[in-house]
Amino acid sequence: MNITPVIGFSLLIALFGLVVSNTASSANPALNNAPIKGQAVNEEFIYSANQANHNISAYRIDIKSGELIPVPGSPYKTGKFPVSVSVSPKGKHIYVANQGSKTISGFEVTNSLGTLKPIKGSPFAAGNYPDGIKISPNGKFALVTNEDDDTVTTYIRYKDGTLSNSHHVAKTGKHPISVMVSPNGQFVYVSNFNSNTISSFTLDNNTGKLTPSGTPANTDDRPIYVTITPNNQFAYVSNYGSTTVSAFSISAKDGSLTEINGSPYIAGGQPYSVTVDPENHFVYVANWGSHDLSVFKINASTGQLAEIKESPYSVDWFPYAVVVDPSTHYVYVANNGANNISAFSMNKDNGTLKELAHSPYKSGLGPYSLSISTLNSL
Repeated sequence: MNITPVIGFSLLIALFGLVVSNTASSANPALNNAPIKGQAVNEEFIYSANQANHNISAYRIDIKSGELIPVPGSPYKTGKFPVSVSVSPKGKHIYVANQGSKTISGFEVTNSLGTLKPIKGSPFAAGNYPDGIKISPNGKFALVTNEDDDTVTTYIRYKDGTLSNSHHVAKTGKHPISVMVSPNGQFVYVSNFNSNTISSFTLDNNTGKLTPSGTPANTDDRPIYVTITPNNQFAYVSNYGSTTVSAFSISAKDGSLTEINGSPYIAGGQPYSVTVDPENHFVYVANWGSHDLSVFKINASTGQLAEIKESPYSVDWFPYAVVVDPSTHYVYVANNGANNISAFSMNKDNGTLKELAHSPYKSGLGPYSLSISTLNSL
């Protein structure tokens, strides 16, 4: 089985129990604060793809406290080695890329508690070694990278959550990992792990066809994850083979990337995941090799980064994913080697973090990817 090279060490840790995960206190009052069935739907959820358990964990986010409350029935079985999870715009459907099964698992949220059931026809075929998956902002497409094929594939997504057999395929660089769609839905970016580049495409929102925009942008060593600011102006890339984050400005005309002066910026050891807060003020980087989280302030005019003085923040072993809740500004980190999720409250003025009282929260073995959603329609 051809799992991404960076997976191996942390997967062994998870499988053989060399790290004992910390669990939330059984006295946590938030765990008993479940919503009443049939109440108005206005819930926040977070999903964790657990690579070594072959499942996903689902949690409801307590909006007032940020605490994670397991969803009834969680965890849910996926295919083998799930490594990426993405949620539809209205939060009703969840999709997981199963690298070891060459499939995509699809789930439907059935009630305001967040209970999941498989989508009809799931799992869906996904080509060789699917790694990253992203649902387009208009909800019409699922985009999936295929590592060994050096491609990104677009599948049509229907209203019932099913994915089409027909698809569009575009060539990328070598060993594509993550795929990201700009918030305005116009552009698509793919990190090419073995080419040290980012491929840029324009997305036809009628057909899902991808057209290359300009030449691939050069990064530092082993780019693994790319994120886009909510205002569509800047892109940031974590370079796993170094200790840096590359920064780019995005052309509003064709989506092509231009490296920003001062890039790349020093983060921690082997940075894996990178994300931006919902107000375009801060960049958060999960550093796999140094077991911490770097925080940078974004220059709104230039996109340049400056690390805040309190950074970095310690998390648990081998953090793979970091996400920020767009509604509440809580920050969550999947610690692949410790089998748990760290949780922080964020100061919106200066980006500083404070770990929540019951953090970290137990996950499955090898949490690899996180995705947050707001369920606003059933």
